[in-house]
Amino acid sequence: MLRVGRRFVHSSGSKTLCYVSQSTDPYTNLAFEDWLLRNTDPQSYVLYLWRNRPTIVIGRNQNPWKECNLDMMQKRDVLLARRTSGGGAVYHDLGNTNYTVLMPRQAFSRDRCALMVAQALQQADIPAYVNARHDVAVGERKVSGSAFRLTSSRAFHHGTMLIDADLARLNGCLRSRHADAIEARGVDSVRSAVANLRDYSWAIDHDAFCTAVRNQFDASFGPVHDMPFDAAANTEMKDRIRTWDWLFAQTPDFVHRLDGYFPWATVSASISAHRGHISAANLATAPEASAPPPHISAAFADIGRALPGTRYAYADVAECLAPIRNYGSHAAELCDWILAAFQ
Repeated sequence: MLRVGRRFVHSSGSKTLCYVSQSTDPYTNLAFEDWLLRNTDPQSYVLYLWRNRPTIVIGRNQNPWKECNLDMMQKRDVLLARRTSGGGAVYHDLGNTNYTVLMPRQAFSRDRCALMVAQALQQADIPAYVNARHDVAVGERKVSGSAFRLTSSRAFHHGTMLIDADLARLNGCLRSRHADAIEARGVDSVRSAVANLRDYSWAIDHDAFCTAVRNQFDASFGPVHDMPFDAAANTEMKDRIRTWDWLFAQTPDFVHRLDGYFPWATVSASISAHRGHISAANLATAPEASAPPPHISAAFADIGRALPGTRYAYADVAECLAPIRNYGSHAAELCDWILAAFQ
């Protein structure tokens, strides 16, 4: 079904549809999900199955510096993506299958789709259930998290099913070295013990999971019509959600507090950020310490004047601080200490 102007056209005659992505690009897949939300009939039920190359996907109002180890992600070639929905940060790779269910808003409840997925797993002899956080679990471990989005007429639930994901890579990339030092206004992820479905069944894989969920979707919502996936359906959205402005500048305001211990002083710093740019930077020695010598006070003041307006990114901060590093060894130590907070 396609939308023409403000009218929806049923290309299949069915109101229960299934799409399976042929792409592993996270920006293509997230853009297509958004396209489905905006362009399918508000009274239809749609199942969308997809998976991505290694990617950390954060929620709409989350802080990537607090949620992710960005330095490790870069070294391991793990992408960053930001959803248009809420929820916490999740790790995707080809061992993880994502499912999205769209439905009329009046038919939506937070457990309805999770229960459908749990029932699909039960049919595959995996004793899954839905826990109090609306996640799908087996035993004491979560196998699928959930996030939701509501509009005036439409709702969707999407989840991530861990089938044979690289859990070591997941844990490393989702552990920021700066999490405790960042005071953020956004949503923090809730950490849970996780497991792969392969821990409970060697027969399960991406294709088997997709078949099981499609069959249960058919049983729950009516005869399903399979629809072609269109990677070019929402190129404008795809291009927008891969930009620095979407990935980082959408972050709610936060403050990064640092404590540094040098042979010559104990130094504290607070670096505030607004829309991904530094809005203020303040440095001072410990309250109980004697006043710093003039050249240290000058370095504090110059750093505080230089950083505001700079993008909250290592390369930008390094370029900003480069002239101050030349003030002397103490100034260079200060600059290197601050730069370490951006890795």
